[in-house]
Amino acid sequence: MLRNAGLILAVIGVLYGCASNQPAKVETQQSKPVIAPVELSAESRADFDAAMGFIKTEEYEKAIELLSKVVSASPNHAIPSINLALVYKKTGKLNLAEDSLKLALKAEPENPVANNEYALLYRKTGRFAESRQIYEKTLEKYPNFMMAHKNLGILCDLYMKDYECALKHYVIYSNAVQDDKTVKIWIADVQKRLGH
Repeated sequence: MLRNAGLILAVIGVLYGCASNQPAKVETQQSKPVIAPVELSAESRADFDAAMGFIKTEEYEKAIELLSKVVSASPNHAIPSINLALVYKKTGKLNLAEDSLKLALKAEPENPVANNEYALLYRKTGRFAESRQIYEKTLEKYPNFMMAHKNLGILCDLYMKDYECALKHYVIYSNAVQDDKTVKIWIADVQKRLGH
């Protein structure tokens, strides 16, 4: 089972603006670091907490240094590697972010947050088919992981032009997260394109 399953947080980050007056489609990702696993040593926990402080103050190089140390000391925990990947993505170091996500997935192959971030990275680097495979595999194991439904919908809609796929995952997400009004607009848009 996934460790720290209750620590998964959904956050919205702007993907890009649409030319129409519809709300921009945005990906759901981690905007805040994921909380460290309780199994870390006292020293690693202190380094992890200090790294989180550096992230808050946007001192990313210091955060990278400390998180790298935690990852080395705790290779069997995905969460430090996920956080390191998030900082690397924030600083535009996509190759290093991918390496960190691979470490996270080596530690916990089915971790939904790591898989979501990996799929987002694949999408950002133009590997759309691989991104879709990751989302679909993650949703087989975690069908109620709404972050992945929304992101798969966006991938299918904007990047793959597979509107049936987009509609399916937007509807699943919208039924579960009913206060997200923008996805209802996206559903209507996709239905119009499909002639429904």
